[in-house]
Amino acid sequence: MISSVRRTWLGLAGWIVVLGILLLLPGNLPRGTQEILLNLLLWTGIAQAWNIIGGIGGQLSLGHSVFIGGGGYTLAMTVLNTGTPWPVALLWSGLLSAALAWLLSYPLLCLSGVYFTIGSSSMALIAGAWMVTWTWTGESRGLNIPLDAAPSRAVTFQVIAVLAVVACAATSIVLRSTFGLRLMAIRDDERAAAALGVSTCTVKRQALVLSACLTGLLGGAIAINQVSIEPNSMFSLNWVVTAVVMVVVGGMGTVAGPIIGAFVIYYLVDRALAGHPVLQGLLSGVLVVAVIELAPDGIVGILRSGTEGRWRAAIKRPRSERSRVSG
Repeated sequence: MISSVRRTWLGLAGWIVVLGILLLLPGNLPRGTQEILLNLLLWTGIAQAWNIIGGIGGQLSLGHSVFIGGGGYTLAMTVLNTGTPWPVALLWSGLLSAALAWLLSYPLLCLSGVYFTIGSSSMALIAGAWMVTWTWTGESRGLNIPLDAAPSRAVTFQVIAVLAVVACAATSIVLRSTFGLRLMAIRDDERAAAALGVSTCTVKRQALVLSACLTGLLGGAIAINQVSIEPNSMFSLNWVVTAVVMVVVGGMGTVAGPIIGAFVIYYLVDRALAGHPVLQGLLSGVLVVAVIELAPDGIVGILRSGTEGRWRAAIKRPRSERSRVSG
């Protein structure tokens, strides 16, 4: 029987191997394939970061656009106004988003259920409206990062790969930790968790801060990837709505769910129907409804139930038949 600590270390070793493979890819891929994989990794990271608070914690936040926009603008303004190298500015993106989440958690975590969802989306709308009129950040014109201050395309790919793997590894660690158990207890029944001694506000605040930090880092990565940013796109609710759809379709509260969901929604839906935005939205909506109605645990749940069913069938076979099959 493998202990929990050993499983955690084995999981981290697996993610390190995955990261090593991804870091070697930029020089060996055609430009178009590299671009597709870059966006797929970016969406995986964003969906995985949201999964910590929304999937594992059960807090359906629609305010994560604040952290994407905040992270992107923090990086751009730090580079432009102070001449700070982009790696340091990227770290500031995560730290500022975490600090912003900590401040916002006090009014937001007083709400629950649909009120929390509405409150978080209101924060995103307010932030976007403010940035459009804020002279210091370029108003609706946005900001342009000088090309000589941004990394090369290959380095940008590697940065996004690192952040996506870090988000996946962080989710894996949370799921295997005591903190994750408390977070899932709050998701399943907050009152019961509180009665058992779980400090619900503290745990939810910690999950929100971690999720926001990862999202802010990815927002900074979006800024160095796009070079030119403006508030209507960086603070758009489309970021978080798409991430939610990916997590729901793939499987909420799992590590594999956001990865599978990002592949299905970005690659199989958005890219396949790139010239048909109406069909994109329609198919995404149909997928979400179908998953909620037919497979509430997402694609991961379907795969797990199929695997468990095969194992049960194998175990229930007569011993003579199992021996014959294995032979």
